Amino acid sequence: MGAVRNPIDRYRHSKGDSPLSPANVWHPGLDEEIKALPAEKLADGYPDGYRSAQAWKAALHLWNDSLGAAHEIVEDMDTPTGAALHGIVHRRRGDYFNAKDWLRIAGDHPAYHGLQARAAAYLARREAPSGPLRTVFEQIATQGNWNPYLFANAVEIHESRVGDDGSEEFLERLQRLELEAFMKYLEGRIALERAPVYMAE
Repeated sequence: MGAVRNPIDRYRHSKGDSPLSPANVWHPGLDEEIKALPAEKLADGYPDGYRSAQAWKAALHLWNDSLGAAHEIVEDMDTPTGAALHGIVHRRRGDYFNAKDWLRIAGDHPAYHGLQARAAAYLARREAPSGPLRTVFEQIATQGNWNPYLFANAVEIHESRVGDDGSEEFLERLQRLELEAFMKYLEGRIALERAPVYMAE
């Protein structure tokens, strides 16, 4: 069986960082393309390929700000990756209690290992905003491992406040790095036509 092309490749440079709590799907047509991806072909004999393919499709829906479509997939998954993505769905819906519960179930996911280095590198090149999340950004920049609970708490604090002190840009970029880490992790476990190049910094 041949490898499958990643449908978001042609949109990577036209889409900015996603909102923390999206009100709408970014590209409805892309959503249909993602739904049509054949999980069996993506699995293509890979160990745990089918579940990785389903999780990858959920991650693509998250990239497209399609929380409902992502949730339809992950709510029936019983893997650490499914639990982590489930937590991200709930966080982006503003359901922080359930988000943290799913993140607890996911545990120390392998996708977090490279994510922490990229998040720290991003924050090291920028002056953190002086608002209430400044200390949180400093913690993220210096922690040894990615802490999804700390990030969920930061998003919750930001989304509960009126106005923006400059934190939103930082949180949205960290969210993008987080999702890219999961996509990269999953793309090594399925049959894709080519490996994507991630450019977010």
